[in-house]
Amino acid sequence: MNKISFLTDLEMKDIESKANSKLIELHKNSRILGRHILNIVKKEATLLQSPFSDEEFCAFVCQKKGRLFVYINSQIPEEKQNFAAAHELYHIWFDKDFLKNPEMLKSNILNDETDNIRELRANLFAAILLVPKHVLEQEIMFLEISKNEVTSEQVVELAHTFEVPYKAMVRRLYEIGYINKTVAEQLYSDTTNAPFIRKKLQLDNGEAIKPVIHFEGLAKNAIDLYLAGFITPKRLRNLLSLLQKEPKDFGIELPDELPSEDEIDNLLEEDDG
Repeated sequence: MNKISFLTDLEMKDIESKANSKLIELHKNSRILGRHILNIVKKEATLLQSPFSDEEFCAFVCQKKGRLFVYINSQIPEEKQNFAAAHELYHIWFDKDFLKNPEMLKSNILNDETDNIRELRANLFAAILLVPKHVLEQEIMFLEISKNEVTSEQVVELAHTFEVPYKAMVRRLYEIGYINKTVAEQLYSDTTNAPFIRKKLQLDNGEAIKPVIHFEGLAKNAIDLYLAGFITPKRLRNLLSLLQKEPKDFGIELPDELPSEDEIDNLLEEDDG
């Protein structure tokens, strides 16, 4: 929790103002965004999602030839994907210089285990965007949670409701002044117990059981090009394979393909051998 102290009160108020203004602009100021944050990313950039074996690597935003691209590792838990997406939105909206020299977003950064003020600002913005103060306070009243008496189970329940990581919820409770630093540090120390608590409360574990593979517009563009006669059946099959899909998954039956001249030559050479 000591990492939050790197942001001054003035900076925190500025970030809160930016996040609240965006929520109003998006007409989302009275609701929980959760996975809908990915749809907001799609409005700002081309979204790419696929599993990456190194779960320490969470996301990446870059600009190429005037276009913005956001890549999210779909192997990490869904609530972490949501937080990473909101984090990258801060860079897109308020940190244009970052796009010139982007860096990979790693788990330690999402956990505020960094001295990088730029990344701490993005984390705070993401936390406020996904967990607006007034919406969180309403949920706290609904669950009848007493101030400074928040338990790990209640944090897990709140994190599940808002679809954010456990640590992000502890941070929000601390930021809105509902728990003090001592309680926050105690809750942080219970992080490793969060998965067990989720099972005990019969909540889903938040893990990406079947990681998403999403290359925005790829399926539609490939199918449209094929139907218009601009690409071959083989090319269509290859493109859709990037999504681990086949033409038949989209109701397209490909004609039997004759081998190319090169393929025939290779086959004949094998026979001669």
